[in-house]
Order: sequence, then structure tokens, then C-alpha cells
Amino acid sequence: MRILALLLFWLLPGIAAAQGAATLVADSVALNGQDQLIAQGNVEVLYQGTRLQATAITYDQPTDRLTISGPIVIRTPDGTILTAAQADLDPQLQNGMLQSARLVLDQQLQIAANQIDRANGRYLQLYKTTASSCQICGDRPPLWEIRAERVIHDQLEKQLYFENAFFRIRGVPIFWLPRMRLPDPTLTRATGFLIPEQRNTNQLGFGIKVPYFITLGDHRDVTLTPYLSSETRTLELIYRQAFVTGTLRAEGAISDDSLQDGSRSYLFAEGRFRLPRQTQLRFDIEAVSDPAYLLDYGYSGKDRLDSAIDLLRVSDTALFNANLTYYQTLRADKIQCLSATDCGRVAL
Repeated sequence: MRILALLLFWLLPGIAAAQGAATLVADSVALNGQDQLIAQGNVEVLYQGTRLQATAITYDQPTDRLTISGPIVIRTPDGTILTAAQADLDPQLQNGMLQSARLVLDQQLQIAANQIDRANGRYLQLYKTTASSCQICGDRPPLWEIRAERVIHDQLEKQLYFENAFFRIRGVPIFWLPRMRLPDPTLTRATGFLIPEQRNTNQLGFGIKVPYFITLGDHRDVTLTPYLSSETRTLELIYRQAFVTGTLRAEGAISDDSLQDGSRSYLFAEGRFRLPRQTQLRFDIEAVSDPAYLLDYGYSGKDRLDSAIDLLRVSDTALFNANLTYYQTLRADKIQCLSATDCGRVAL
């Protein structure tokens, strides 16, 4: 039978004074003398949305420390997961050390470390680390990884700082950086590298994408993504901007590959704007250098592109709509045109 204990004034006087309550659940809870509590078997501690699970926990009141035996799993309210074999922490789980630890951020990025030091409830310092979105286990190296001497995770600013970092693919070092910064996956907007992505296609072979996100103020940003494989050198781009009266988004890429001579590219752009007198302007542009490019790179499965501009005005008594659309076929047996019947139309 499991035992439920509320650790208030005796176990966590500092927390109780702050009107917080920690809850301990374990198979057995015993007092060792007057100043030490030992919980064993399926131990869980809940405090302000943070859940700690372990095999055994010893709380020493004179030193105000928790000695924890693993396997240990700590889940924070923002979705961060910490695992470790052993830990020495304060009762608030704000400061201390975890050994043979692993940090998982937003189920996207995991960092394995020999040791993690937690300080001020904000910083995690990880030593001898391996970071990857791939599985880090077994004898086979992950598809991609960043190995670093030390990583500092600022949980308030949601930033990861790497020191003496090597970027590797299948265990092979590709490049080295003395320092680099990576946004926490839970952060929506911050300049820095995003999580790399692998691609493996019949035509382009195995490749890697390393996106870099750049904020250009509060209302604009651009993402540049080099895509490298044995068959291609590609740069992808996404640009976004918000205006007072509308939005603009453009995405495209330019490639130099072994499939065709010369450079290849595409551009998709769309905009939506409010004009005076209850008028709306909408447009989209779709262009590609050759019919096979979108399909070769998996950007789109379209067999026909359409570029259009649309002007719409709606009032209480009238409706006005002017639309011009241009179609470009990507089929070899068709021709591109601008007409009202076959492959395009003009409407007024």
C-alpha cells in the first residue's frame, strides 16, 4: 500500500512559508532520527507543477538537501524533461547536481551529459554533452549531433549556449565552432540555428538541412536554409512580414545540382492587404525555373502553377471584383497561356 505525505512545515519550511505545498508519494516513508526522512519505492514529488519521480529520496533537514537515487525523471510545467541516475538537489529543485543526465526540450531536442548543474532555478550547465533531435543511444552514432564541452541552458531567455562545439554527421566531424547559440525549441522567435533536418531521396541522395532563423524586428523575419548532399548545393529562403494593413510571405530556393545544367530555382509569394474604401488586394506569385524542379526537391506536387492578382470591394449596396490569373503548366505536353477557357482566365 502506498503512503501519501504532505511535506509542509517539517520537511519544507521555506516552501510552507511561501504558501506553497510539496506532496510526496512513495511505497514507504520513514523517519531516521529527528532530522532525516527516507522515502523508498515508486517515489513521486509534486511541487508547483513540477513532478519528480525516483526510486528513493532522502531528505536531510540540517543541510536542507535531497539525495535522490534513480532512475530519476523530472518534468517541469513547460514540458522540459530531465532524467538522471543520481541527483543532489535542494527541496525546491532549483539548485543542485544531476549525474549521467539527459535533457529533453519540447520533445524535439535532447542533450545527454555526464553531469548537469542546476543554479538559481534558471540555468542548467551541462558538461561533456551530445545534442541531437535523433535518438542518442546504442553503438551507432545519431544521424546528426552537436558535441560540446559545455552547454548552458538559460531557461528564462530560452537559449542554449554551446562551448567548443563540433557538428557531426554519423559521427564524422563536419565543422567546429568555439561558441554557438541555439534557440530553445519552445521559443517562437529568436535569431539562431534551428534544429537540423535530414533528407534522403532517390535523385538527390542523403542530405542535411541546417536552417538559420533571423529576426528583422518585431514584424519581419527570414529563414535561410542551406541544403547539402552529394548531388546538390541548395539555399532555401522564407521571408515573412506583417504590415498594419496586411501580410506578405515569400518562399523559394536556388540550386546547383547534378540533375540539370545551370542553376534551378523557384519562388512562391503571397500577400493580403486592406486598401481604402473597404477594398481588399490579394495576390500570389508562383514561378519555377524548370518543370521538374518542384517535384525533384519535394517542394510541391503541382502540375500547374497559377499566379493571380485580385481586387475586391464590398459595400452595403455593391460588389466589385477584378481578377487576373496566369497559369503555367508543368506538363511537357501542354503550353502555357493566358485565356478564359484553356489554361487561364481574365475576369472583370
